[in-house]
Amino acid sequence: MRVMHKAAVLALAVLLLAACSEDGTITKKDVGMVVGGAAGGAAGSAIWAGNPSSQVLGTILGVVVGAAVGGYIGQKWDEYDRKQVAYAMETRPDNSPAQWKNPNTGQAYQVTPQRTYYQDSTPCREFTQTIYIDGKPEVSKGTACRQGDGAWHIVSSQ
Repeated sequence: MRVMHKAAVLALAVLLLAACSEDGTITKKDVGMVVGGAAGGAAGSAIWAGNPSSQVLGTILGVVVGAAVGGYIGQKWDEYDRKQVAYAMETRPDNSPAQWKNPNTGQAYQVTPQRTYYQDSTPCREFTQTIYIDGKPEVSKGTACRQGDGAWHIVSSQ
């Protein structure tokens, strides 16, 4: 389950930060699959680290499962969700959740800024996110900082 949390946070991070190309060749699903596969591979390798042949199998299994989960999550996020997250990070007080249901996908989400602090005069916020997949909540945490252009960039996730 911890792997799923990390994959969800990584997928969210990439989806918040990555812009699709003008001709549409890179999709949210593609980004989610790559990030999920990388996270799953790392997790699978770590889980079966004791035996080299098991570690290879664990890595392969982790990549396949991670890519499937990441692709699914990436496919569900769209511009509406990114705007909701950015608005929550910019306007919500600490410990005040922002909840929404995407009208395009029907997926429910929640982002709760937990703590606001400044790093070299840059506002940063720790947050908790919940993505409801098939009605089941997947909760993860991270930290985002506002960049000079006003965009929020995730700087850490767990």
